[in-house]
Amino acid sequence: MLPLTDHSIHSILVTGTMVGLAGGAIALLVGWLHRSRPGFELGPPALAAFAVRVIAAGLISLTSVASTLRGGDETTFLIHARNVVESSAGSSEWNHALFNELHVYLFAVQEYVFDSPELAMRVGQVGIAVVGLVLLAAAVYELAGAKASLLAMWLLAFEPSSMFFSSLLHKEANMMLAVGLVALGGAKIWKRGDPRSLGLVVAGCLIAVATRHYAGWFLIAAGAATVLHAGLRAENRAAIRSLSLVAMVVLFAAVAAPTVLRASTDESLEKNLQGSQEANATDSSNLKLEQVDFSTRGAVVKNLPRRSLDVLLRPFPWQLGNISQGLGLFGTAAAYAALFFLIRVGLRNRGQIMARAGPLVYLGLFLLIAYSLSAGNAGTAFRYRTQIVAVIICVIATLWQARGRSPAGEVHPRTPTRRGLPVPA
Repeated sequence: MLPLTDHSIHSILVTGTMVGLAGGAIALLVGWLHRSRPGFELGPPALAAFAVRVIAAGLISLTSVASTLRGGDETTFLIHARNVVESSAGSSEWNHALFNELHVYLFAVQEYVFDSPELAMRVGQVGIAVVGLVLLAAAVYELAGAKASLLAMWLLAFEPSSMFFSSLLHKEANMMLAVGLVALGGAKIWKRGDPRSLGLVVAGCLIAVATRHYAGWFLIAAGAATVLHAGLRAENRAAIRSLSLVAMVVLFAAVAAPTVLRASTDESLEKNLQGSQEANATDSSNLKLEQVDFSTRGAVVKNLPRRSLDVLLRPFPWQLGNISQGLGLFGTAAAYAALFFLIRVGLRNRGQIMARAGPLVYLGLFLLIAYSLSAGNAGTAFRYRTQIVAVIICVIATLWQARGRSPAGEVHPRTPTRRGLPVPA
């Protein structure tokens, strides 16, 4: 047995500390959510999700192909984080990372405070990602109740792509947290018409914009669509709330319209979207996607469905050319299964899909648009698809449980009733 050095002792202690902090934060979040949500018993699946991801991260790190599996972006982000740490506290480097590369900022904080080893950083990323999954399951609770949220959490806990990408030193953990915040805030607004829940949506959008800005804009659009739809469907007793929700969306649209119009001019599309497509078309890998025309607004509308199918379905099983891509077959199989069950429950709930799962539908749709516009190869699309599959799983759980319920015969635990009227049995 090799003797323990000071460095290895430090690594063990810091990693153990991160396990305790992240695991404790998840347990506290589940407990806090449970206090106001009867039957919200997600402790076991949430901690299972955390444990399997930490174990998977450790086992992958022990293999000789770890760097191949995880790609080269991690090294770039860690170099950026070390450059931030080497600058003075409060410098422009720290501020730039906080507002433009939030994932790099978090790596720098761990490096600065704990001198964190790589595995400890991965534990931190797992903790952030699992918090996002718990928030997604909480959104399902708001829409369909306790059984649906439990089903969603168990499925999310063992979704293969999420298990791998959650520990990546990349942007994915932050984005999963952002998706979870927007989902929960949107679901609460959808069910209760309470503008105060808009804070959760705003927090998720800010995290997304600071991590992956183009996806953040589409999360903002998803949140706005959810809030506007919720305001328009509010009951008469909530007329003031309904008006305030609609007014907030109209105000935001008026402020954001100039920015959106500038970003969607032919010149901007040619420079950004089309330039990215042409660059990726020269990729010699076996996972490159065929170039599509995104140079004008009309071309985007015409070609977006094709690229959306690429994001949802590729890489195909016969395109997997190395061990990294081969392991991705498990994630591809899970994605195909999720799409199959989504179609199945969608057909069974036709006419009621938006009423029962509207916030999740908007969220998944706008995420798909964002990543369809930006994906240049099937490998990147595979990583992006993790968040879309998570939302699809939540839609499936919501519709699966909602189909057998009688809307007239069940009152949501947190939904107020009209004074003076009996609660239906």
